Amino acid sequence: MIPKEAKPNQQETMTKPQPLSLSSLPDEILENILARLSKWNYPNLSLVSKRFLFLLSSPQLYITRSHIGTTEPCLYFCLDDLLSIPHPKWFTLWMRPADETLEDEDEILEDYSLVSVPSGRHHLKHVPYSSTVAVGSDIYVIGGPYKGPPSSLVCIFDGRSHTWREGPNMLVAREKAYAFHIDGKIYVMEEDRKDDNWMEVLDIKTQTWSRLLGHGATEFRDDWFLVNVFRGQIYVIAATENFGYDPKEGTWEVVETHECYGHIDSWCEIEDVMFCFTNSGYCMWYDTKSREWREVKGSDMEVLRDTSEHSLAWGCVVETVNHGGKLLVIWVPKYKTKEKRRIWCGKIALEKRHEGEIWGKMEWVNEVLTVTNSFNFLSCVLIMI
Repeated sequence: MIPKEAKPNQQETMTKPQPLSLSSLPDEILENILARLSKWNYPNLSLVSKRFLFLLSSPQLYITRSHIGTTEPCLYFCLDDLLSIPHPKWFTLWMRPADETLEDEDEILEDYSLVSVPSGRHHLKHVPYSSTVAVGSDIYVIGGPYKGPPSSLVCIFDGRSHTWREGPNMLVAREKAYAFHIDGKIYVMEEDRKDDNWMEVLDIKTQTWSRLLGHGATEFRDDWFLVNVFRGQIYVIAATENFGYDPKEGTWEVVETHECYGHIDSWCEIEDVMFCFTNSGYCMWYDTKSREWREVKGSDMEVLRDTSEHSLAWGCVVETVNHGGKLLVIWVPKYKTKEKRRIWCGKIALEKRHEGEIWGKMEWVNEVLTVTNSFNFLSCVLIMI
């Protein structure tokens, strides 16, 4: 009788599966995973290992973010403080990662701040400017400062690598210029210039400047006005009328008349609606049908105009920004102290209701930076990274 072959122990033949770890993944896959996470997690993730630090520092990571549509809005500030900062300095608004949820949905976050940004290979004191404009992840710094020597220089700050490079010089040396990005072009106009060299345009693709004539702009150039981009046009809110510049036609024209609601320092566009803040702390939106400024409703909005010393009603609005479809407001309260000033920031979610009203919900409000009383707020730019 032939003995049967002994069967091996089944438990001995089964091997335990090895636990899957990120370190075992190829760089391409790991990079794709990291590109899908919020960039606000990157500083902590860079501490995991040298490999993580290498991948998170690679320009390819941000190219991948752009390709798969995971870029995020990032706010950059430029400040000049004669006493504590020897030259203009850039800061970025550090925000809480989106995956860190709150126990109480009604809680207002208070852990946002301005973080200093390395100046890269170019020192900012060598970059005279008065105007900045965002193009993707780049910030174009254009022209000379207010009441400073005119300049035709253009410098470009890469928000991904925090490095500078030279751009094409303008055709005309300018100071206190406005710059706006529309459909692949940067339009620049100089507030105090009255001749035919008032405007010029940069084709971003070819990096070449061309001269523009400001037909129809004489009606508001000698008066107070605020300018921004609205519905694909350069849009001016002047004392009694609104003006629009059509890039295709190359002309200015009166688009509507209106009555200003109090004093406005800044405005921005969100989903084809203009929003602003008055010097009394009220958030307003412009109803193009009735041609009236109307108040943004909601009890949360009272946070900005209460009786506390840090309220917006006690200070001045520095900037209003469209931050991914939400309204970001930056202001400086008027504290009693003469030595220190504090920069505050608040983020508001907006809701259009059927009654023709817009309501706001305060997502967070926070003091983001303390400076001396001699500081100048030079720029606020939002780029996509």
